[in-house]
Order: sequence, then C-alpha cells, then structure tokens
Amino acid sequence: MKKRGLIRFGFLLVMGCKSLTPVATTSAIDTSLRPRVVQQQIEDNALRFERLQWRGQASLERGGKRQKISVTLRVKQGEGIWVSGSVIVPLARVFITPKQLQFYEKINRQYAQVDFRQVKKLLGAPIDYEMIERIITASPLDKRALKRAKLSFLQNSYVLSSRKRGVSLVWTYDAAFRLISQELSDGETAVSVNYDGYTLIDNQWVPEHLNASLRSLEKTTTLRLQSKQTRLNGKFIMPFAIPRGYTKINLP
Repeated sequence: MKKRGLIRFGFLLVMGCKSLTPVATTSAIDTSLRPRVVQQQIEDNALRFERLQWRGQASLERGGKRQKISVTLRVKQGEGIWVSGSVIVPLARVFITPKQLQFYEKINRQYAQVDFRQVKKLLGAPIDYEMIERIITASPLDKRALKRAKLSFLQNSYVLSSRKRGVSLVWTYDAAFRLISQELSDGETAVSVNYDGYTLIDNQWVPEHLNASLRSLEKTTTLRLQSKQTRLNGKFIMPFAIPRGYTKINLP
C-alpha cells in the first residue's frame, strides 16, 4: 500500500462511521418556519454524548477498486477516535486525537504519525479532529456558518446554505430535524456525507448508515458504512500502541 494511500485509508476508515441515502419521514416540513427557529430546532435535536461505540461493515472504493472490512469505532467526545479494521483477523488500527492521527497496518508492518497540517496536505482538504467527529455524529461541519445560513425548502426538506471566502456549505434536514446530508466545497475539493437511517437510543437519534466521499480534481474516494450495533455512553477502552519492529512511513 502506497504511503498516501495508507493515510487516506486511515482517514476514510474513520470518516465513515455512520450513514447512506436520504432518511424518509412521514411528517411534512413546516415552510412557515423562519431560519432562526429551524436552527434552534436543529440545535435542540443535536446528539449529546460522552462516549459512542459503533460496529459494522465498511466498503471503501477508490480508483475503481473496492474493499470491504469489518469496523469497530469508539469515540470519546473531544478526546479521541479509535478505529479497528479487520477481515476475519485484525488488519489495521487508527487513533485520532485533536493533535494528530496515528495509524498502523499489519500486512506490511508499517505505521504513520501525522499532525493535521500534514493530513490537510495529503488529502488536499481542510480536515481536523473536530470535523471528523462531527461527520461521525451527524453534526454540522461548521456551527457558526450554520447560524448565518440561508434557509430554503426542497422535497420536504429544510436546506440551509452558506458561502464565505470561496467555501460553500450546504446542509439538508428532514422534518424531524435530522441531518440527511452535508457538503463542504472550496472549488477544488469537496467533502460530502449522506445519512440514511437513524436509531433511537435514550431518546436521541444516533446515525447508523453513512456514505462519505472526498472529491478532488484528480479522483474520488468513497466510504460506505452500515451499522450492526451502536451503543451510547457505555464503558470502553481505546488501546493503541505502535507494535515493535514496524517501519515508520516518512511523509512530506
């Protein structure tokens, strides 16, 4: 696995932890609502948690090639994201903190440790820890931009859009104010996530399936996930240590 491909795989393994195509609802949206009311409803409906654990299947597609793996993901809000990928036996492990991304894979016995400046350079997109966590939990990528976003209505959905300094963001919510999709684009790269399917845990909607894509001028990488088990605020550990004898990947 090439160096950049290794890091992209590690990032996308994390980025895709929860959803697929638009969520259907039986109730209709209220087109009389003003933007501030819709934004407040979205805030009131936001997922509030300390710990989140997700287990399911992931499908990664890039350059016409597709790979399926089993994934276990654990999140401690604001602290860390731990991911283990396997095909019968464990293959790779990722640990992301607000400062850096660490990753190792067992087939080639290699590992990488990069900060988010390097991640941005490798992916060609402004990625940071908070963005990854927000993608996983179906939260808006930029809360400040959402507050000043324009509201429109489309196909029984609330659509909020914002554009500033060449960066465009679009969010689509259903009648229950659950996020259906969100996209960030700067003209050269775009991160988009579609959510299809939520489960109700402790009176909160937790996303279960996800289709995330990272598009650049050169190619598109897509990650699809389907949850089999989701737990909220349960106890877990996030063990991570680079095994001895592994070779470090030196990145530019």
